[in-house]
Amino acid sequence: MDVINSLRKVALAERHIEDACGLVTEANWNQTADDWRLMIDAGDTFGLEDKTGRLVASALNLPYGAEFGWVSMVLVTRMWRCKGLGSWLLKACINRLDAAGLVPVLDATPAGEEVYKPLGFRSHFTLKRWQGVLAAGGNGRPTGVRSLTDADVDAIVAYDRDVFGGDRSRVLRYLARQAGRNAWLATAGNGYLLSRPGRTARQLGPLYSDDPVTASHLLSAAFAEITGPAFIDVPDHQRCLAEQLRIADFTVQRPYRRMFKDAKEGFGDIARMFALAGPELG
Repeated sequence: MDVINSLRKVALAERHIEDACGLVTEANWNQTADDWRLMIDAGDTFGLEDKTGRLVASALNLPYGAEFGWVSMVLVTRMWRCKGLGSWLLKACINRLDAAGLVPVLDATPAGEEVYKPLGFRSHFTLKRWQGVLAAGGNGRPTGVRSLTDADVDAIVAYDRDVFGGDRSRVLRYLARQAGRNAWLATAGNGYLLSRPGRTARQLGPLYSDDPVTASHLLSAAFAEITGPAFIDVPDHQRCLAEQLRIADFTVQRPYRRMFKDAKEGFGDIARMFALAGPELG
C-alpha cells in the first residue's frame, strides 16, 4: 500500500492517451489511440501517475447494460511491475462494478486466470487469438454477403445485444465507423463481421452469426478484401472457423479464457459467437 500511496490516483483523460499508448506498446498489445479515446469516454477509468505526472498503470470498466461490466486494459509499465499495482487496479474495478450491482466479466490470459480465480471468477469458455497475413483476392466475396452500410448499424446493434447478452451499442457504433469498407453483413440478416485497424494488425471481429456456414462466408469476405497482418479471437468451440483459419495459414498467438464473477452463469449466446471484439471490448 505504501507503493500505491506514493502514486497519484486519477481518472484517465485525453491527456493520458500518449502514455496509455506507451503502455500498450510496452506490453505488445494492439490497441490504438482511437481505441483508448473510446474506452476513456465510454468507461469508468482508473490510472496511477508517478511524481512526474507520467501514467504508469491503467485499468477501466466498460458498463454493458444493467447486468454486467467489462474489466479491461489492466496495464502496468515494466519498472513498476510486481509491486501490487495491477492487483490494486483490478480490485478497484471489481469494487466499482460491485457497488453498481454489475457482474465483472473479462477475458483472461493464462497468467491472469491464476489471479482471478482466488477473487471468485469462474470460467465461461476458452478462446484463442489467431494471427496471419491476408492478401486480398482469392475467390472473391461469397454470395449472400454484402458490405455493411450506415443504414445497417441499428440492426447489428440489436443483433449484437441478443448474442453478446449486454448493451454495447456505443462500442458497436465506434467499430462500424472504424471498419470503413471492411465490414460485412449477411444478406439474410443472420450475421455480421466488423474489423478495425490496430497498432500492429487489423482486428477482425466481432463475427456473430446464426450458423457456421454464414460465419464462414463472412470470414471469406474479409479474406477476399483485406490486405496485411490480421488478428482474430475465436472461441475454441467454433472448430469449423478455426479450421478455415488454419487453411489460410493463420497460427495461434495466445489463449484466453472468458471469466465472470458472482453470477450463476455467463452471459450471451456463445453458439452464435464465432469471433470476438478483442479482450479489451468483449
